[in-house]
Amino acid sequence: MHPDKLHRSLTFLLLATVLAVPSFAAGKRRATEHPTMAAQITAEISGTVIDNATGQPVPAVKVKVGRNSETTDAAGKFDLKTVTGAGSLNVEFSRSGYTAKTVNLTTGGKQVLTVRLDPGPTVRVRKVDGTIYDIDLDSAEIGYSVPFSGYQSAAAVTLCKADGATISVDRTQLRRIVGPATTVTGSACCPNTSTVKVNVELKTGEKSDMVFVDACNGYPNIDLLGREHVNGKFQYIPFAQIAEIIYP
Repeated sequence: MHPDKLHRSLTFLLLATVLAVPSFAAGKRRATEHPTMAAQITAEISGTVIDNATGQPVPAVKVKVGRNSETTDAAGKFDLKTVTGAGSLNVEFSRSGYTAKTVNLTTGGKQVLTVRLDPGPTVRVRKVDGTIYDIDLDSAEIGYSVPFSGYQSAAAVTLCKADGATISVDRTQLRRIVGPATTVTGSACCPNTSTVKVNVELKTGEKSDMVFVDACNGYPNIDLLGREHVNGKFQYIPFAQIAEIIYP
């Protein structure tokens, strides 16, 4: 090979080698980089939950941070000791009758919160003795006790009309139930057993006397149950004691 050509070839080879070294080194550096880990934070979280419409404290609210949780007391207060999280803490607030809410904390230490929850609709229950309850709609169910099996309840109820037609009615479809419930025999759906009758008005405008199909099956003690909106306590109210239920 001519000396000039040989010199040019060696120069090109040396230059290519030098240029390749930084790229190789950069690739090595990228391969050994580690992701940044979020710092752990630790907090003591306390505070009060308030009804955003009335300004009153809300009892029986579940306050949850990770695996730690507790329930607000009658004054709407809570206190969670020593909770930890990576980078931030999500404090979740939930209860029937209210829209759930989450508060995100990015700093630790002592945190005192005032949390306002928006209330939902309620069911007005008036007993024959004049007692009135406002029940959270999303907790209102109809149920009865089953011997050896516990208590059964659901948001929907199966009713029987005078002509024997049965309908399944969800609580959101009801407008009004008028009592007190009375025991009847010989109904179209259970001619050989006694059952319980009330007057039912649906949101469609339909209104008539109907019987509880479950009562035909040997469970005559039918209740309305649900969480009382103001004090957060559950109530079990027999239909035999209910004068009127008004749904939102």
